[in-house]
Amino acid sequence: MFDAMNTRDDEHWNYFTQDRQYSDLLKQRLNDGVKMDSASTMGRYLNENATGDLAIVDFGGGPGHYYPVIADRYEHGSVDYHSVDIDADNIAFGTCHFGHNAHARFSVGSALDPAEFLVDRNCVISANTLPHIPTIEPLLTAITAAPSVRFFLFRMLIGEECVQIKKHLSDTSFEDLFERGYQHNNIYSLPYLQSLLGETWSLDRLPDLYDIDRLAGHSVPMQATDHFYSNRVSRPVGDMIFKGDIYMPWTFVLGTRTTE
Repeated sequence: MFDAMNTRDDEHWNYFTQDRQYSDLLKQRLNDGVKMDSASTMGRYLNENATGDLAIVDFGGGPGHYYPVIADRYEHGSVDYHSVDIDADNIAFGTCHFGHNAHARFSVGSALDPAEFLVDRNCVISANTLPHIPTIEPLLTAITAAPSVRFFLFRMLIGEECVQIKKHLSDTSFEDLFERGYQHNNIYSLPYLQSLLGETWSLDRLPDLYDIDRLAGHSVPMQATDHFYSNRVSRPVGDMIFKGDIYMPWTFVLGTRTTE
């Protein structure tokens, strides 16, 4: 049996709280009203596939930078948003930023221990986070057990097989290689997801939509002072996306509950 609590407490895989530069970048994007391609695509697919009022929980939602984009694009009802993130600083920032908005909430938590955040939620989303945690099993198992959840939409890495990847985050220090100081970039197959969800869920694979020219010119400020940081930034190679040496088959996965 997978022990979510022990894995959540194991800081060897958790690079999120150490990457203050990226955390600050997300806050700046929120302040500046930047609409990331993945956020626009998330909003589009929710609008095309969901109906009625949405009660969303966003695992790895950070300071809530996806929320304004989703709320702007969704046309079929209201949007109540709850960001759950392992980074307490992101949660504090989002709480302050959206303090006037009764439909935006923020909690410190993890997709590895998700059950309490699914209560009274009908939609679960996550973008760009699930490849970087040790396993998605606790999240999908909790979703199947939460009767209020009707659908989910994840941007994650989907391939023909399941592959666990550890990216070492330093080019000068190699102590405890792959034991600490690494980032997961895990790839999953749809049959694996289906095996966790069971027959009461249907899955659809939706394409990742992005502006190729914008992606080709994409950079983050951290690259100016740390050249090795560029290995964490997406870059196009033909019709594929890489981060450093790793192929990243980004895909949106829509899950729909078909029976009670």
